[in-house]
Order: sequence, then structure tokens, then C-alpha cells
Amino acid sequence: MAERISPEGLLNELAAPVEALIHRHYENTHPWYPHETTPWSLARNFTEADPWYPEEYPLSDGVRSSIYVNLLTEDNLPYYTETILRQAPKDHPLNEWTRRWTAEEGRHSMAIRDWALATRALNPVLLEDGRMSQMSGGVVPEPTDVVDMLAYTSFQELATQVAHRNTGRKLDKERNGKEVMAKVAGDETLHHAFYRDAAKVALEIDPDTTILAIARNLRHFAMPGIGIPNFRKHALAINREGIYGKTEFLKSVVRPTFAAWALNGIADVDIKTDKAKAAREEIDAIKISLEADSEREIAWRQKKRDKGAHNQQPS
Repeated sequence: MAERISPEGLLNELAAPVEALIHRHYENTHPWYPHETTPWSLARNFTEADPWYPEEYPLSDGVRSSIYVNLLTEDNLPYYTETILRQAPKDHPLNEWTRRWTAEEGRHSMAIRDWALATRALNPVLLEDGRMSQMSGGVVPEPTDVVDMLAYTSFQELATQVAHRNTGRKLDKERNGKEVMAKVAGDETLHHAFYRDAAKVALEIDPDTTILAIARNLRHFAMPGIGIPNFRKHALAINREGIYGKTEFLKSVVRPTFAAWALNGIADVDIKTDKAKAAREEIDAIKISLEADSEREIAWRQKKRDKGAHNQQPS
């Protein structure tokens, strides 16, 4: 059996490919400015004489929850950044990337918040109370090593892109909601591409360790907003709306990511340890389970829609 590569050796071998991925990102990304996406002409003061009320921007509970959760997740970024910076030496290209990633992600919270307050899409008091609670807790994923981080972010960035994209589709074009969410989703697409392709390099360098990390993150995957007040209630509303759930995770996150990794092409000869071989089998089992969960979820959503339509019929 070949000698396993050390964590330090893996980081060294990742340096050049990561640097190339950073340059690719710079070539593909385009600057955009939150102040240009905010419909400032709609903004006005929140006062006792003019308080917030939901009818000003009618939205379903699921859409409003999605805006709220997506925004507070972006707000919690400083804690998330700190956990990623731990995974590599200070001068490693991964940390150059993390600083750039942080700057771009910080733009998301500015753009979504400015838009949400200008259009009165969200209750400003609820939003600020949620932000204080979320950031006081600082709950974020805690990767065990660089491979664990790459596996998680490969899934998470695409899941976030899907959530933003699907939210935007349910917003008024006239109030710039579609544009804001499209800009944010566009950034997330490029962020996913970086992490996905860095993970693919790790898969080629050390398939055993990377397969274990992929299986672990697939098994326990959760979005980074779990510290948000009433997160489970909001997640249920978002799922019911069809914005994001296990169905989207399977079809729009897992399948395309696995295809990019050519995961089904990893033969047993490439995986040397029994643990890694067991993890490869577990990945297949989890995918089968997700298929079943998705079928049940689709049926549940339809039942909720039918019930809602029935309740709206005149008596």
C-alpha cells in the first residue's frame, strides 16, 4: 500500500492548483455595486406614523423566510471566515482566496439588506433582533481539516446559490428583487466552482481522505444558518414554498457536483483503505435515501398546495 500523504503535503500540492483557480475567478468575475441594485426611490423612514407592515410588500411566508434566512446567513460571515482561515498557513493561496471570498460575500448582506429595507420586504425590528441573536451565537460549521472544508463548501456554496436563485424567481422584477438575487446567485456560482474544483484536485491527490470527507459532509450536511432564531420553522416554510429542501439538494447540488467530480469513475484501485471503500458505498446509499426523501417531499409539498388552494376557495 502506498504511503498516505500528510496534511502538510496535501496543502503543498494544493497550492499551485488553488492559485490557478484564484486567477480563473478573477478573470470570470465582474464587479457590481449594491447601491446600484437598491431601488432607493421606494425607501422611506420607519416611524411610529409609518411603521412596517407586511401588506406593503405581499409575500408568502416561505419567500419572506427565505430572504430573512439568506440575509442572516450572510451576516454571520466573519465567524465562517475564521474557521476557514484556520485550515492553511497564513501565506497559503487558500487564505488569499478566503479573504477575497469574504469581501464578495460581505457584499451580499449589504445588497440584500438595502433592498429589503428600501422595499419593506422584511420587518426591520425582527431583522435586527435576528442579526444580534445570530451573531452573538456565532454558530457555523467547524471543518476538521482542509479537505473537510473543501467538501462542505462545495455543497454549501451551490446550495446557497440555489436558495438565492429560487427566491429571486418569486420576487417582483419592478422592485429589483430579481436583480439583487441574481447578482448574489452569480457570485455563489463562481464560489462553488472554486471550491468544487479545489476539492476535485484533493480527490486526485488523496482520494481516500477526500472520499471520507465527502461521505461525512453528505451524511451530516446542513446549511450554515442553523444559529438563526427559529431556523427550523423558517426552513420548513422555505421547503414548503419549493425554494430549498432535500429535493433541490439532491437534484441541483449533489448530482451536478458529483458529475463535476466524476465521482462514479473512482475505481476501487484508486481507493486503498477499507474505510474509504466503505465511505464510497455509504455515498451510494445516501444518494438512494435522498431519492426516496425527495419523492416524499414532492408529495408533501403538493398536499400542502392542494390544502392551501382548497382553503382559499369561497365558502
